[in-house]
Amino acid sequence: MGRAGSAVAAPPGYERLDAEVPLLYAPRLAGKARELSGYLAQGYKTLGRILSVEPPALIAYLEADEDWREAPRDNARPYPPGLPYFTRSVKPPALVLPEDLSPVFRPRTAATLPLTVWHEMAHAFLLGREVVKTPAWLGEFVPQAASAAVARRVGLPLEEHLSRIEREPGFTVRGFSAPAGAGDQMSFQNLLLLLGAAALEVFGEGFLQNIFHDLWEEDEIVDEERAEELLAGALGQGGREWLVSRPEF
Repeated sequence: MGRAGSAVAAPPGYERLDAEVPLLYAPRLAGKARELSGYLAQGYKTLGRILSVEPPALIAYLEADEDWREAPRDNARPYPPGLPYFTRSVKPPALVLPEDLSPVFRPRTAATLPLTVWHEMAHAFLLGREVVKTPAWLGEFVPQAASAAVARRVGLPLEEHLSRIEREPGFTVRGFSAPAGAGDQMSFQNLLLLLGAAALEVFGEGFLQNIFHDLWEEDEIVDEERAEELLAGALGQGGREWLVSRPEF
């Protein structure tokens, strides 16, 4: 397994950028580290405000390509190169960010990288408390909607990004099933981003606080029927009717 332990230490030769979310990075990636540190700070503070919670303790790694196999992780096998992830294998838990995003991330716009960072950070917020297993679509909808909410608050040009998403990949978010290729996985995530952004337009960001707290309070595995019930309830009046009217759903 990659680096692990009771406390995080900088990898050999790495430097540390202290901020709301401390960032460990390879010295040759100092410019990228400063960019990412800004996105991390925006997401950390904004998600805390949106959810009305104390942000969890977090650290981030900006891993050089040559160090990817040694990055902290939950599993014995390294994650595919270029795919950011959240891990609780170190304390505090960490966001592991690659030198460059995998080509599978699309569309490629000015919003792609910050949305990806905020998506993983939303996972970190959600998993800061115990969460039961849910259908994949709900587990990924929550961070996609949260990343869109951060984008709206900080003035990121989200509409341009959304306009370039393929809207008919041949499945809905509930009809998507694994295993699937990387392209279909990205299409699945993009449909969830579209659905999350649309929900924010109609219902406002208050539903995010509702769904996070509802998931934290669930104590049994969430099946498909319960997942739809939870999301519809979090949206509020007209939520169920709106959901079933959406082509992504």
